[in-house]
Amino acid sequence: MSYKTLIAIGAAIVLAGCEMEGAPQSTSPAAAPAQQRAIMPAAPATGGQISDTSTRTTTTVSGNTTRTETTSTTVGVNAGGFLAALAGGAGSAPNTSADYTGTWNVTSPNNRQCRMTLRAPATAAGPAMVSNQGCFQELFNVSRWSLRGSELVLTDGFGTQIVSLRATERNRLQGGEVTMWR
Repeated sequence: MSYKTLIAIGAAIVLAGCEMEGAPQSTSPAAAPAQQRAIMPAAPATGGQISDTSTRTTTTVSGNTTRTETTSTTVGVNAGGFLAALAGGAGSAPNTSADYTGTWNVTSPNNRQCRMTLRAPATAAGPAMVSNQGCFQELFNVSRWSLRGSELVLTDGFGTQIVSLRATERNRLQGGEVTMWR
């Protein structure tokens, strides 16, 4: 591997570790009980790729020789997958419903903030309930939640889907115009 490739990989690692702006993160210990694992984005199929290409061309024109050397290196890194791997998210077990329980801050489509508390079902066959605190419009009717693969699905009391959210960052979910974080 050439030194240019190593420099490109190092730069990608440094850039992947940069702090990204986003919704405010709660610093209170009550926001994430010790038994909960952080909700992380699903691991990508491939974490990155490295391609190193070298081309040499020698051209002779009327006794003159021109030599051209071209070296190109391409590095691609999925920052979300890389950060998940650093945090122990890649290769670990997928999140369970217990990891999603607790209080979440919510930004609704009209940019209003509210809070939702996702509760575990009282029985194995029972529904997982949601308590709203200050949510308006379509989020006002959310009363239940469930997991569908790696998506958190919020529904009303009749089972009608209101919004489906996916993890985009550590403890941050997004779907449509709704964002949840803790």
